[in-house]
Amino acid sequence: MFTYLGYRLLELFVILLPYPLAYIVASGGARLWFATGSNVNFIKKNISIVLKKDIDDPEVHRIAKRIYINWGKNIADFLKHKVVSREKLKQRVKLEGLENLRKGLEKGKGIVIFSCHIGNFEWAASRIGVEGYNIWGVFLFRKSESTNKFFESNRLSKGFLTIYTNRLHHIFRHLKNNEIVAVPLDWDSTGKAAKSFDFFGKKAGLPTGALQMALRSGAVLVPCFIWRDGKYTHHQVIGEPVELELSGGKEELIEKNMKKIIPIMEKYIREHIVEWELFHNIWID
Repeated sequence: MFTYLGYRLLELFVILLPYPLAYIVASGGARLWFATGSNVNFIKKNISIVLKKDIDDPEVHRIAKRIYINWGKNIADFLKHKVVSREKLKQRVKLEGLENLRKGLEKGKGIVIFSCHIGNFEWAASRIGVEGYNIWGVFLFRKSESTNKFFESNRLSKGFLTIYTNRLHHIFRHLKNNEIVAVPLDWDSTGKAAKSFDFFGKKAGLPTGALQMALRSGAVLVPCFIWRDGKYTHHQVIGEPVELELSGGKEELIEKNMKKIIPIMEKYIREHIVEWELFHNIWID
C-alpha cells in the first residue's frame, strides 16, 4: 500500500509541474541516482562492451550519466501519461512503418513485436495503441495489487494492455485473436528463460520468448524501436517482419532465428547507446 501511495503522490506532483520543470526535476533526480552508484557498473559494462572501451573510460562515464538522465525523463513522461492526450502523443512520437503491422495482421495469426530497453518503450507501445490496435506488453507481476493496477490503468489510458510474466499462457489466446504482443529480447525478467548467445562479441544470456511465441503460433515477428529525436519528441520505427526459418528441431530453430534477430538488436543499441536503459547484468563472464 505504501508503494502504491508513493507512486500516486509522485504522479500528482509530476502532473502539476509544467513539462519543462518536470524534466528539470526528473534530470536532477536521475543525477542523484547516478551519484549513488546504484546499478551504474551494470550500465557502464553494457556501454564498454558495445563500444569496445575500458569500463573506466571517460566516454563510458559520460554516456552512462546520459542514460540515467534519459531514463529520468522517461519516468516523467510515464507519470504524465494520463494527462497527455492521444493526439498529443501522436505529435510527440513520429511513427514510421505502421504498414508493417497492417500487412502482418492480414495473415490472421497476430504479431509478436520484439524490442530492447531503448528509449521510452512504454510510449512506443502506447503509440501503437492509439492507432486502434490491440497491443499487449509483458511485465513483471508486483506483490502489491494496487501498484499493479496503477501501472495497468496508466497504460490503458492509451490502449496499451498488460500481461504479467506469471500468466504468459494468455499470450497465445491474444495471438489467436489476431492481436499484438510486445516482448523485450535484451533481458530475461523471469530469470529462467535466458540462453547463451554471441552479443556484441561477448556471451550474453538473452531470452527467446518472443521468438518461441512466433514459431509456436505462426505469428509474424516484427522489430520495433523508439528513441528521442528532440527535447520532447521521439522517433519510432516498426521494421519489416523477420523471415523465420521453419525447418529443423526446436533448439536448431532458436539458434538459426536468433542469428537473424540479434544483428537487428545490435544495430539499434549501437546507434542509440545513450538510451539503452538496461540496469541489469546480462553478460556471461
